Amino acid sequence: MELFPIYVLYSGKWEENKFINFVSDCVIIESTFSYNNLVAAISEQIRIDSELNTIEINFLPNDGLQPILIYNDTGVKVYIELKKKSLNFTEYPLFVTVKEIYDNRLVATSSSCLVATSSSCLVVTSSNFIDVSTIDSTEIMPDIELIENTKLSENTGIIDNMLNEFVKEDQVYKDKETVMNVMKNLAVRERFQFKVKRSSATSFKSSAVFNANIFKLRSYNNNHTCGYGERYLTQRQTTSGVIASIVKDKYVNPQKVYTANDIIENIQKQHGIEVSYMKAWRAKEIAMAMIIGSPSDSYKELPKYFYMLEQTNPGTVTKLHKSEDGCFIYAYVSLYASIKGWEYCRPIMVVDGSFLKAAYKGTILTACTQDGTGKILPLAYAIVDSENNKSWECFFVQIKGTFGVREGMCIVSDRNESIFNATKAVYPEVPHCICMFHLWQNVKRTFKKHHKQLKDIFFALARAYAIEKFEYHMIEMCKIDPRVQPYLFEVGYKRWSRAYSKVKRSMVMTSNIAESINATNKDARELPIMRLLEYMTNLLQQWNNKNRKSAMETSTELGEKYDKLLRENLIASEQMTVSPAMEQLYTVFEGVRRNIVCLEEGTCSCGKFQMDELPCLHAWAVLKNQQLKLG
Repeated sequence: MELFPIYVLYSGKWEENKFINFVSDCVIIESTFSYNNLVAAISEQIRIDSELNTIEINFLPNDGLQPILIYNDTGVKVYIELKKKSLNFTEYPLFVTVKEIYDNRLVATSSSCLVATSSSCLVVTSSNFIDVSTIDSTEIMPDIELIENTKLSENTGIIDNMLNEFVKEDQVYKDKETVMNVMKNLAVRERFQFKVKRSSATSFKSSAVFNANIFKLRSYNNNHTCGYGERYLTQRQTTSGVIASIVKDKYVNPQKVYTANDIIENIQKQHGIEVSYMKAWRAKEIAMAMIIGSPSDSYKELPKYFYMLEQTNPGTVTKLHKSEDGCFIYAYVSLYASIKGWEYCRPIMVVDGSFLKAAYKGTILTACTQDGTGKILPLAYAIVDSENNKSWECFFVQIKGTFGVREGMCIVSDRNESIFNATKAVYPEVPHCICMFHLWQNVKRTFKKHHKQLKDIFFALARAYAIEKFEYHMIEMCKIDPRVQPYLFEVGYKRWSRAYSKVKRSMVMTSNIAESINATNKDARELPIMRLLEYMTNLLQQWNNKNRKSAMETSTELGEKYDKLLRENLIASEQMTVSPAMEQLYTVFEGVRRNIVCLEEGTCSCGKFQMDELPCLHAWAVLKNQQLKLG
């Protein structure tokens, strides 16, 4: 499936086969698009209400020729084939004319002028009109005028804020919807009421200067004539939509909880208006839609979002996979910073999945690692339908294509069977290791009777560096419950213990770093898919920036985590004695125990030196004895 960025021209008119006075935009279309897909994509991008308007789509096959109307799937296929041969983004633009649907028939767009017939009524002189009548003899509706072919100064402020509180004559609003919402909010604040008798759905011709539906307040009467009793009765203008416009900023941060009861309380305090729970709940839903958009529309935005993500982050890998009938299957993202950072990290990849809470549910899969200072580095994330063999296999296929396979690589996860099956299929040569905490939970449930006695021994067993130490703890465990040993043997010692591990994963014995990502995105998992992907992208960028700043401010050669470990080993080595055995080979006495250290090979009989790739306490004793520098 190919994606094509298309140059779109709209809100203009045809004159002698030339489209003039237009507004430009762009849209991403797919090679499999039908006519309905194309109309939906363009309507969404240029913000056309499909219930009130329809669009006519044309393109010019060549200069001097008549425009060709696209009206069915065949026309779309012809256009796409034409675009495949084009290397220029602006070549073969689409010319879009908006036509309104009124009384089941199309009405050509026209310009109109709004004038006031009285201080409390707003009407349109043409057949397209808004008629606002007063209730209880009070009105503050302004006289507004649609600006057409009027030159405004460049510094003219066009108001697009529906919560605009300062209303005066000669103000300019971006469209009819904005000015009407401003008046509704004003009615709530000033405690007056009005009723709209009739409102035309007619779209007005764009301004020659701004190419938009711009309205100007010609006159404004702020005199209230009704009594206080009428003004403080049930407020007609306090609709769910108006309340939503008042509280919508409360939902910008997905981690902030703002309930329907909070809305009821705050509207009562701020405006003295009682709101039912159902109206408050609807207002919350509308407000969230204003901020984060609708869940279904969010899926439609993914091609455009991925295209822009790759353009603004060169080297980033994205993948959007759909079924033949256009249904979403999965979306995958790996930012360039993660791809580049992987080269400088230990090749240990921790993966996990977590359920989504948005309207269409699904699961987010994540892969992460630790950087050179021990901080979390998210590598990739994907949205899939659920945690099953197919989803994990698709995820690992993308990861393998993005990050490749490195020597000493391993994948760490919980005991999810789908992860095991997928790694076996995609990474047959890479060990799949188990989080020791998740394994312990299985042991605890299976051997409930002795789990309290087994706990400390199990973790000592898993953390043991030397096989001799491992066997010692296994004997202890068998004394408590002999059934545990065959159970752990069946799981595979090399998958969960340090001593038998085939790779150097001693610093990552758990899947905690993946669990940390899940905890961080917990609230964001309620967002529509595109907002969730945006959240993950921003989160990764914030973490990377914070970690980079921390690294630049660090005065030690290693990060804080590993520098602390080195200091602890150095202090522990002070009571040890060293006896050279031969060149580069030393015996270190720790009480009655002896450990053999080989500096040349970077090994110690305790197992820590070679596994952690940091000098253990015995290696430190040798370095001090021989007055050698760490390096």
